[in-house]
Amino acid sequence: MKRSALLLVAVLLSGCFGGSAIDAPAALEDFEPAARVKELWSANTGKGPGEDYLRLQHVLARDAVYTTDSRGRVRALKRDSGDEIWQVKLNLPVTSGVGLGDDLVLVATRKGDVVALDRTTGKEQWRAQVSNEVLAPPAAEAGVTVVQSVDGKLTGIASGTGKRLWIIDRSEPALSLRGTASPTILSDIVVTGFASGRILAASLRDGRVLWEIPVAQPQGRSEVERLIDVDVPVLHVGPILLAAAYQGKIVALNLENGRLLWSSEISTYSAMATDGSNVYVSDTLGRVHALNLKTGAVVWKQEKLHGRHPGAPVVVADAVAVGDYKGYLHWLARTDGHFLARERMARSAILAAPLADDGMLYAVAQNGNLAVLRLDPRKP
Repeated sequence: MKRSALLLVAVLLSGCFGGSAIDAPAALEDFEPAARVKELWSANTGKGPGEDYLRLQHVLARDAVYTTDSRGRVRALKRDSGDEIWQVKLNLPVTSGVGLGDDLVLVATRKGDVVALDRTTGKEQWRAQVSNEVLAPPAAEAGVTVVQSVDGKLTGIASGTGKRLWIIDRSEPALSLRGTASPTILSDIVVTGFASGRILAASLRDGRVLWEIPVAQPQGRSEVERLIDVDVPVLHVGPILLAAAYQGKIVALNLENGRLLWSSEISTYSAMATDGSNVYVSDTLGRVHALNLKTGAVVWKQEKLHGRHPGAPVVVADAVAVGDYKGYLHWLARTDGHFLARERMARSAILAAPLADDGMLYAVAQNGNLAVLRLDPRKP
């Protein structure tokens, strides 16, 4: 029943990406680019999820980028060139994207298989089983791997052996978005959100729940109107914890006790980003917002991507980059949100959050294309 509901909502969402949404996507306006987009390298990561609403997230380490495809082809590529370091073919229906921690590369599947590979060699270390499909990357730190499944269960697994350590079970609504939050580990605490619109913090060591609070309350009469999934991974900045819900709000909380610091009425199902001063988020109407981290006040709002389904923003150098449903990447100025540059990297949607480091942007599209891009100043 839960799986059918997830698939139903996936169909509704994929209809929007196909251009059949009620609001027509905004046409791309011409502007004078302030910088030139340079492609450093690109690679085919394998069979992308295509029309299936999956975010097969890639992950960066100091010297490598790790990717997976929907058939379980996991690869480690050199960050500076894209040359392959290792490749493993699991022949499994991977749905989670890639997690990284405790020197492990972690993926999980439609049937709840969790596979841990050695980060350096790709050699399989262990396999474990959780209760249901996994749609977000596992997290690992301090000897514990944490996996969230679509049935509301959060499972702690020993990173060294694959043995289950603890499990937290939360009831979930019959209907939800196709996705879950990826657990966030903060020292000895793990924090995550659920389709019920709540987030909780638990002890990483034994799974003991420390606090649990709602981010949103269901509104409306129909089941679709009452969706309030927290599919966005929480964002941690010093003592501040940021969480967001679909058809709900963004909240800033005190990490120690869960006390509310501020809230903003913005609906999203895409990851947030921060530069330490502002929080950047794309809402479900296609607007990109910058909010003051300490107060939640609006710094700027870019509305010219309305209906184009911009995904998770990422801070890269002096810009904020977002991908859209047609495979375009847009660079916005961090100061006021005006457009700096634009590049079409693929002819399919960019759903997985782009990653950035050292001025370079790593983006993967639904067709499996990975591109590494950099903004270079335009010549006078």
